[in-house]
Amino acid sequence: MIQLKPCPEIEYMLSQELICSTESVKNFYQWINDCFRVEFGLSNKVAWKEVVLEKSVLSRSFNIQEKTVRTIGVDFPVLLSKGENRPTMMVCAMDPLRHDSKAKQPSNEVGCWVPFSIINNPSKQTKHSEKENLSFFHSLLDTYDLYVTDIFKLFYRTENKTSNTINDFKKLPVHRNILDAEIKIIKPSVILTLGNNARDAICAIMSITKPNWTKEVYKTKSKHGIDLIMVPHISGAANGAKAPILNNPLYKNVMGKNNMKYAQIIIKTLKD
Repeated sequence: MIQLKPCPEIEYMLSQELICSTESVKNFYQWINDCFRVEFGLSNKVAWKEVVLEKSVLSRSFNIQEKTVRTIGVDFPVLLSKGENRPTMMVCAMDPLRHDSKAKQPSNEVGCWVPFSIINNPSKQTKHSEKENLSFFHSLLDTYDLYVTDIFKLFYRTENKTSNTINDFKKLPVHRNILDAEIKIIKPSVILTLGNNARDAICAIMSITKPNWTKEVYKTKSKHGIDLIMVPHISGAANGAKAPILNNPLYKNVMGKNNMKYAQIIIKTLKD
């Protein structure tokens, strides 16, 4: 049975580095736990009102307090499990963009959610892209506990730009500080990066030369003995980069299609 595991150390770290409010972080994780339990039939209780924060509680390390921004969002990491004494895979990626507001007016409101809507039940999804994303993670979940995190916890728009395209924002030390802390707290057996930004961030932390994408899954080990797997993103926008891997004759006997096969190729690479 799938579980959403609490991570008190992660919650405390985020209350220091991301959201300067222990109560807000605690309330958010209580809310997503309620949502998760309803999604997977573990409770009939209706999840209480969505947690919405104000920009003022964000860490000043992100340098947006004085900026005119909109569609501000925070993706909180989560740990999913299917049992005890299983290896943990830390999945690092950049979640797809939040939709822009119609008015495109500045806002101080911060929406909160989890990367890739990972706490949603795949069987309840009707949107193809959501099903594809969730099938990928749940295929991995058959073998590993999954700690899923966004390399940029904070997202926003300013004028015609998104935060993840602003070099000064991406280079802020806070992103690396949080990722580094997550690795130390979670102690994963495997780190999987999805996409260019996640690959570059983990290579910087691990002092590894970033690989180019080829027709094979890139695998190496960190100096601390963590298996590192790096692949193109799972989103449809990365289909061109994924195709050489999915079509590689080396993986012709791997079962599944699209993102489900992608996940099985990753698992095979780790076993080989």
